[in-house]
Amino acid sequence: MECTVSFLIPVYNSASVLAETLDSILDQDDGSIEIICVNDGSTDSSGDVLSSYSKTHSCVRVVSQQNQGITAARNAALSHATGQWVCFVDNDDIVAANAVSVIHQVTDDTCDIVYFNYQRFSSSLPDQSDNRVGNDRYLRGKDIEKLQSDCINRFRSNVPLISHSVLPTPWAKVYRLEFLRTHNLCFRQEVTHEEDIVFNFEVLAHVNVAKMVDYTMYYYRWSVYSESHRYRPQMASSASETLCAYHDIVQRCYADRQDIALLYRYRVLWELMYCVFLGPMHQQNPQSYGKRRQQFRTLLRSPEYRGVFNGISTLKFEPFQSILATCIRFRQFWLLNLLGKIVGKFR
Repeated sequence: MECTVSFLIPVYNSASVLAETLDSILDQDDGSIEIICVNDGSTDSSGDVLSSYSKTHSCVRVVSQQNQGITAARNAALSHATGQWVCFVDNDDIVAANAVSVIHQVTDDTCDIVYFNYQRFSSSLPDQSDNRVGNDRYLRGKDIEKLQSDCINRFRSNVPLISHSVLPTPWAKVYRLEFLRTHNLCFRQEVTHEEDIVFNFEVLAHVNVAKMVDYTMYYYRWSVYSESHRYRPQMASSASETLCAYHDIVQRCYADRQDIALLYRYRVLWELMYCVFLGPMHQQNPQSYGKRRQQFRTLLRSPEYRGVFNGISTLKFEPFQSILATCIRFRQFWLLNLLGKIVGKFR
């Protein structure tokens, strides 16, 4: 049987939950799928788990490489894909029990992407008893333009066509492989922060037709200790690479879109907030108050953020982000430090 869906799984030190991820896909193997796992230099027993599964399941293919990061691992998996559709899966998440049959049912060659829903879970496996396929809708023309702007729009007033928890992620959707390869679309390996948003922002620039389906096909394992909440001392350099990527995509793919140009300016402010929140004001930052304040001032002098507040409002985001942006605008590090302490108590 021709391969319809390639499930692409970057694997790094996930031995304790990897079997649950693989089983969620293999339990619905109908002969039309392949699972490509890229072992990205794991130092636990993930490699042994993958070896065992590849020996007992012919649809599981394992690629091993030295640790290069999730973007390189996803690209490696993508380069080996043979299915009509590709579905990215993180190595600790769960694919819905009848996702393969639903993908067969709702995909067609006119679409470049098909979007689904997702749900979070934390410890016990999710209850899927009420998961049903609902309505669907094709997206063309103005709807595609809306998706393109939604991808980087974090305004409180914006109502996205597709939830921001799904639209810019690599999972809870399937991409048509021929479409990705025609436009040479893959993850930018130099981007380690918001690499998923950067990828989808560039992908959407080439999309002609998409489809949204009311069906939960993906279950995301959430943890309060995730990377997005941790102190990140290299955040400034990571955000710089991300902004370079956004700027390049805006210039090449959205040169005639004034709305995208404005949203990019607000995205620069968003990245500055990330840098402050996960850097100088973070309570895991081991430096003294004085040194963290100096880190904050150095950030504001960075070329990427020079003039960041010119002609834009700090009050367009959700309340906490608007407060954060306003404190940064007026250089109120003492208040940012207090906010960091308050947030830290609830983590």
